[in-house]
Amino acid sequence: MTVVAYPDFNIILNIYTLALGFTVGGFCASSFALVTGQPLKFEMPREQSNLSVLIGTMFRLIAGPFMIIRNTLRAVMIAGREPYWVMMAIVISALWSFCQGVLIVEAVCQLSACS
Repeated sequence: MTVVAYPDFNIILNIYTLALGFTVGGFCASSFALVTGQPLKFEMPREQSNLSVLIGTMFRLIAGPFMIIRNTLRAVMIAGREPYWVMMAIVISALWSFCQGVLIVEAVCQLSACS
């Protein structure tokens, strides 16, 4: 008799949470670029109203992991960065995406969408 090992549910949930956080960040960065016509950057433009600074900060917080990976890929293609910088950017982006995904899953569960 063969024993089939199924992946642990927690591993699948962690991967889903990581992907959800990164996807929401990418969606936020893409929607910002669609509305403004410029890619989202970490640099804040000068002389803005308080509301636009608040909205810009929220967009940058949510889209941060996507921007890190986008900037890392550009740096690899253009400048040929060393592998340890690329690995560090991937780890930072993954941790940020995971934490963001956890917040999203918890918020959805608090809204009684989880059974």
